[in-house]
Amino acid sequence: MPFNIRFLKSPHLSTTNGRPKISTPTVVITFIFVLLTAYVLYIPPSDIKIDTSIKVGDIVNEDIVINKNQTIIDTEQTEELKLAAVENVIPVYIYDSQIQDKTIESLFQWFQLIRETKENNFALLSTDERNRLLEKIEKQFNLSLDASQLQALVESPLFSRVDVKGLISVVNELYEKRFLDLHSGGRISKTGTISLLSSSSVEGAAPVSMIIKIDEFLDLTEVETRLLQFLKQQKISIKTNTPGSPVSILLKLLVPNVFYSDRLTHEEEKKISGKIKPEYIHLKAGKVILRKGDEVTPGDFQIIRLIAGASKKSSKRAISTFYLIALILCCLTLFGTFFFKTGIYSGINKYKLLVVAGATLLVSALAYRISLFLFPIILMNIPTGFQYTPHSIFYAIPFGFGVLVIAFIFNLQSSVIFSFINALIGGIACDWDFKIFIYILIGNIALSFGIEYYQRLKRSSISKATLFWAMPFNIAIITLLNLTWFNAGLKGLTFNILMGLAGGIISAILANFIVPLWESLFKLVTELKLIELTNLNLPVFREMLEKAPGTYHHSLMVASLSEAVAQDLRISPILQRAMALYHDIGKIENPQFFTENHSIYKNPHEKLPPRESAKNIISHIQDGLDRSEKIKIPPILQDAIRQHHGTKRVHYFYDKARETSSVYSDVFDDKAFRYPGEKPQNIQNAIIMLADQVEAASKSLASPSDEEVKNVIQKIIDTNIEEGQFNECEGLTFKALNIIANSFLKKLSSIYHMRISYPGFDFKEKEGKNGSRNGSGHGSGSELFHTAS
Repeated sequence: MPFNIRFLKSPHLSTTNGRPKISTPTVVITFIFVLLTAYVLYIPPSDIKIDTSIKVGDIVNEDIVINKNQTIIDTEQTEELKLAAVENVIPVYIYDSQIQDKTIESLFQWFQLIRETKENNFALLSTDERNRLLEKIEKQFNLSLDASQLQALVESPLFSRVDVKGLISVVNELYEKRFLDLHSGGRISKTGTISLLSSSSVEGAAPVSMIIKIDEFLDLTEVETRLLQFLKQQKISIKTNTPGSPVSILLKLLVPNVFYSDRLTHEEEKKISGKIKPEYIHLKAGKVILRKGDEVTPGDFQIIRLIAGASKKSSKRAISTFYLIALILCCLTLFGTFFFKTGIYSGINKYKLLVVAGATLLVSALAYRISLFLFPIILMNIPTGFQYTPHSIFYAIPFGFGVLVIAFIFNLQSSVIFSFINALIGGIACDWDFKIFIYILIGNIALSFGIEYYQRLKRSSISKATLFWAMPFNIAIITLLNLTWFNAGLKGLTFNILMGLAGGIISAILANFIVPLWESLFKLVTELKLIELTNLNLPVFREMLEKAPGTYHHSLMVASLSEAVAQDLRISPILQRAMALYHDIGKIENPQFFTENHSIYKNPHEKLPPRESAKNIISHIQDGLDRSEKIKIPPILQDAIRQHHGTKRVHYFYDKARETSSVYSDVFDDKAFRYPGEKPQNIQNAIIMLADQVEAASKSLASPSDEEVKNVIQKIIDTNIEEGQFNECEGLTFKALNIIANSFLKKLSSIYHMRISYPGFDFKEKEGKNGSRNGSGHGSGSELFHTAS
């Protein structure tokens, strides 16, 4: 069933290409909406006048009254509650069951080493051998001994007479009871308890904690006493008051299996402190804090100090934050209006948007961090004469270069979305500052619309968008932020504005550097690049005009039709023009084989068999691809060469070959008569295919009327649908086909329109009775031409 095109009654489509007009009622309603919304969002500051010089015991000179309901955080009481909660936190200790096995193994190795040293007669060892032995002890057992101490250990009866297995048994008992060293900085709760965690819980297993009395553990003193009892049972007398004695060294080898964790204890304190809810003081409007003549008590003084502290920030504001809120709403409303009314064009590089945006965000984040590192160093070494705060450095960061890159390479919608993400990243980089988030967002959206306004046809658009769009918004935001949030003074405000100007200039410089870098790295095609490629003075087009003038004019007509369709479909017109101009460059190789060039070439098909003629016709696809590789045009334009005929058949020579062939027509092979190219893969290439066919077919009409043009368009679209040429095409809907058809009709009607007759002349010559051709009016046509010649 053929596709029925809904042609409009008028050949002109109902689309507006001009800038959207905003009516006066719309402006008024928008202004009222902004004011109402700003009023709802605005929270006026407390207007309580308090003499901050009042002290406890003073007599107040006037009543101190609360003018409006307000709630104040009692910071002192809240801090006291937090300190009390922290003091009650039970300190956290860790129990490591693996220490026991490691210590037992270390003890065995220690006794074995000392006994081997005694057998080798330590006194007879050379100085180098003794040093190597001492280094081994320090490395293996973490014991720092000298030669005399080691000599004493070797001669000690402990290592020759002690029952090692019995000693190990005693050590195992000590570890099973668990012991700790409270002298190494450990803490105990007020109730004498600790919170015990196993080492496996700390490493990621399910945490299991136990609250245990500290008395249930052994300390190092008890461990030493138990060891001495065992040695006494072994009838070994050893001094313990010397640092290098065998018992003291033995105690160093016994690592406690319960030890205090300062980190986990602090985390617990922080967790408990965070759970403490602030204490509030609720003050109702009309409440009298103190009357004239009253003496200030400590309780009254505390309330007065809290009220003064709460109103301190609002007292620094030079103007109300209402104006800042209103400005932000105005900017977002303005940008939102144009965002939805601006033509939504499909991006030329839309499939590379995520990759390029991700790379740009990464570079942006790095640039922000580098700026935060370098700018303070630069300002410290350059005497500016201005008073500024660390916050002022944020304005000099080039927050705009990323959105300039995205807006220039892609489209408005992409850059606006990028602006929100970039503002979040910038706000996070600047210590999670919400005011900087707003500053970045407004400036970035202004840059997006600036690029849209100045278009993407020159690199100067980046500088213009920065200077004439972003800079005014940045200055306004910086001024309002300083007046509403800081008491910086004129010098501080001037310095911040200069920082904002510097940030904008750096953004433009970086964007101009990164755009060509991204074009090369990611193989991008910008509108500026397409403008360069569609310059008709390029060698390829001059050669086409010289060798194949018919093809040259055909390409211009296809470009005109394609551009008109692109504007109506809200896709890139400049891309369609470039695709159309390059789609037939393969005909330059053999222009004589194509009908449009037969005005300067003889028709070679009269002497060629149909298959050979078809071969020469079809070869212009491959010839075009070869030439495109030679002149290095982008892949997106090569697709237009490859796909503009799809897999269609050269019908004229196919029918001619079938008529002269002896093969039965139903089994006649048509492979030699079909184009080898791909079918159109997207709507842009489908437009080129249809425009190419419609332009050629319209030339066959002697004096086309609108109805004849409609029939041609209808038949061409139906034929392509029946042949399945659009089966692989993305984005081509029936609605799009209707727009394409009506756009063709509008354009062709303007080309083939009927003119009124020229007054006073009849250009159709008539033959008189005497056989001469006479013209009416001013004389014969032959005389006119003769005179002119």
